[in-house]
Amino acid sequence: MITLKSGEVASWLGVVGLTLLVGCTDAMGGGSNHDSSNGNTAGASSTAGSGVGGSVGMGGSVGMGGDTYVPQVGTDPGTKVMHRLNDAEYNYSVHDSLGVSQAPADWSGGQGELYGFDNIAEALGTDSKTFTNFFNAAGKLAEEVMSTPALKSAFITCNAADTACQQTVISQTALKLFRRPAVPEELVTYGKVYTAATGLGETPENALKHVLRSMLSSAEFLYRIELDATPNSSTPHKLGAYELASRLSYFLWSSAPDQGLLDAAASGKLLDDAELGGQVERLLKDTKGERLVMNFGGQWLSIRQLAGHAVDQAVFPSWTPAITTAEMEEAYRFFNEFARGAQPWASFLKADFNFVNADLAKLYGLPAPAGTGLQLVQVADDHRFGYLGLGAFLTVSSYNHRTAPTLRARRILDQIMCAPPPPPPANLQIPPLDGDSGTAEAAQQNIRARLEEHRKNPVCAGCHATFDAVGMALENFDAIGQYRATYPNGTPVDASGTIVGKPEFVGLPGLTDMLSSDPRFMSCVADKLFIYSLGRGIEQTDRPYLDNVTHAWQSPTAVLPTLIKNLVLADTFRSRRAEAQ
Repeated sequence: MITLKSGEVASWLGVVGLTLLVGCTDAMGGGSNHDSSNGNTAGASSTAGSGVGGSVGMGGSVGMGGDTYVPQVGTDPGTKVMHRLNDAEYNYSVHDSLGVSQAPADWSGGQGELYGFDNIAEALGTDSKTFTNFFNAAGKLAEEVMSTPALKSAFITCNAADTACQQTVISQTALKLFRRPAVPEELVTYGKVYTAATGLGETPENALKHVLRSMLSSAEFLYRIELDATPNSSTPHKLGAYELASRLSYFLWSSAPDQGLLDAAASGKLLDDAELGGQVERLLKDTKGERLVMNFGGQWLSIRQLAGHAVDQAVFPSWTPAITTAEMEEAYRFFNEFARGAQPWASFLKADFNFVNADLAKLYGLPAPAGTGLQLVQVADDHRFGYLGLGAFLTVSSYNHRTAPTLRARRILDQIMCAPPPPPPANLQIPPLDGDSGTAEAAQQNIRARLEEHRKNPVCAGCHATFDAVGMALENFDAIGQYRATYPNGTPVDASGTIVGKPEFVGLPGLTDMLSSDPRFMSCVADKLFIYSLGRGIEQTDRPYLDNVTHAWQSPTAVLPTLIKNLVLADTFRSRRAEAQ
């Protein structure tokens, strides 16, 4: 596995075709010369469910609200290794920058995950197979651009045979693909690609196609590169304006900066608090803001996993692929209400509304809504509310044949509270709860009774006593999210529970009261957004910054867009230090 770091930017073009055309390359060497101190380029400085599209019809305005001034604390904003584009980022980047319709990274040639996300820099290396896939994809993308008149005219804006035109095309394309202006050395190198191609008999336009393929195959495109003027220094420094634009666009859009961000970077205005905060609002209001909901929310809340979740139709004959789709879309639209600021975060576990179509309404025991597609409904007496009452959460946290209180509890404590239960001791032989877990008998029985029997085993008792009650509170909802008062064998559901140090709680209302009043509920979403926004884990030195942002944001009316803005304005997002320390 190859993982490039700052100062080790490989001359990949020699591997992917420039060797055939030129015989040598220095493109990547020139890439280290962009100034990290402002929005301009200075030659003297030494410093991957992915896919395009897939709207779930969320839209809506963004409510910001609240004071976004966050005084800085701490001394180390941290760092990270060079950050390869993941599958979704690659697909969105080529779509937004070139207008292509392909989603070539869907082969998922090198997707890695850490901390629950697939955009973590240290997990996204490149091996030979992955790079071959990138190189082949670059050829297909260049071919689509050149064979589509509208895309071709946007790429080649002048007479391809003119030397000045070649440089213009290279400069314009580099700004889009490298997320910054090209430096002189890069203009020379890609000019050599053009010259070598024409020397081999290619037409001027086809020579520019080779240039495009080479740029799409370069580390400067495939990696989000942030440079340190003094690689051996541990002194923090501000990101350059183009680096900051890239961090922001990949955080909120999973894609390259658009022209508005590039213009703000070119002028240097993006480094100002007011401009940066305004750009956060603009990006969240844009339809591309749905990508934050799909990619951040989809992973953090495990909504994506529902697509591959198996349900035993012998036990649940009403389950259909259409229900899967409806539950996923409802979860995305529910989270979107909070991501766009229409609902305060404090009500995430208690907000009493759903998005249902006829199929999902039937599953929930609600009247079918008017109109087609999912419709917003508010029903106060249906026992169902908040995120934990959504079919998507209840289904994905269950087994295929029955509910799994332990799994539900672990997801709640880990994902929503950032307080995961400790793993069982190493080499511990854990007896299965169901024995033959796929039997119809197991799906019929009272889960509380089975867990109580399970906990009689001293090997199991200690762990289960700490979190089973959290999952048992949701036992009124079966393994596909239907409400029930009794188990299939006729015994009543008992959704009460106690946790050491807490009063007894009953069902979804009692559970959400307990969770919502815990300060970890408000701070956990900040932790998750922090990890996702930077593509790295939380270090000890990050905690003073993060705690300060969280404390400044928490209130009953606080909305996620304000938290997002505060995270972006913090030094941990706008600064870095070299990796060497």
